[in-house]
Amino acid sequence: MPLKITSFTQKIEAMAIKSKPVYWVLSQYYRKIVKNEVALAGITASDHVLCVGGGICPSSAILLHQHTGAKITVIDNNEICVTKAQETIADLGLDAHINVVYQDGGCDKLPLEQFSVVHFALQVTPMWHVFSSIERRVANGTKLLVRRPKKSLQQLYCHLAAHACEFCRHTVHKGVRNIGTTLLYVKQAA
Repeated sequence: MPLKITSFTQKIEAMAIKSKPVYWVLSQYYRKIVKNEVALAGITASDHVLCVGGGICPSSAILLHQHTGAKITVIDNNEICVTKAQETIADLGLDAHINVVYQDGGCDKLPLEQFSVVHFALQVTPMWHVFSSIERRVANGTKLLVRRPKKSLQQLYCHLAAHACEFCRHTVHKGVRNIGTTLLYVKQAA
């Protein structure tokens, strides 16, 4: 089922990069979510944020930069999405602040020491594998933001083991959205 959700999202994002009104609506959808996530993690201009899963139109990455001034690196494991996202970022004049790279989040070759915050899109698949791969390799103190679906939609998305973030702080996203909460996990020394 996650592939159907991803395909639907890509269609909306494809419309957004071609139409300013659709881009505006998409941006509004994510604006409050990102604002809540910035407050939850205390993201500032001194952070370097890794966004895992950016899609064709990396709205969350764009808003994270706009709200904080933070440097953003977006990774996605779909080459077509990466190419289109790079074009979108360049068209917006944000390529000096937001870098989009073709990379699988579960790959152990991804260098992580430069990131102070890691943001996981709701549709990252398989979530547990990607989260675990990144969490074990980031520095202590790194903040990991994980979007989770509304309870009524959980069966449509990849699951994150409940014990992984059992005691995490979180923010609840209200309104008509598929994103129910964002969890904040801070890497601790083993």
